[in-house]
Amino acid sequence: MMLKVLGMAHEQAVKGLIRDAFSAEPWCDRWEDEDVFHSYILDVMGNQNSLALGLFSEDVLIGISLGRLRHWYNGIEYCIDDLCIASEHQFGSLWIQLIRNYACQHGFRNISLQTKRNAPAYHFYQKTGFEEQEDRVCFSLDCLP
Repeated sequence: MMLKVLGMAHEQAVKGLIRDAFSAEPWCDRWEDEDVFHSYILDVMGNQNSLALGLFSEDVLIGISLGRLRHWYNGIEYCIDDLCIASEHQFGSLWIQLIRNYACQHGFRNISLQTKRNAPAYHFYQKTGFEEQEDRVCFSLDCLP
């Protein structure tokens, strides 16, 4: 297994992995509009502060961590927007450890992500060392009826 920094050249492999990981239950994500999907990939991989990491088994992409770096007064935070492993692989805990090692080696202060309490990933993140932050709240404001 090898961690590599991903770029836009990996877009098709990343899209394939996202479709594989998130098209089934419980997420049922449908990326049917290719223009929208491409825009999403640009959002998480094509910006100055984007950090996309890939887990490779030989030359095959089997895991992704897509996010951005936020520079704070007290250090850099890696904010993960999307994280997954190919459905036929079960290396999630190892993947989290590799991401953490990368972040520590690069002097990041912490790694953050959001999930829903009722999502299967909630307990996985707890098991892998993420701690729920009592002082943070996520607000949402709908714009469409």
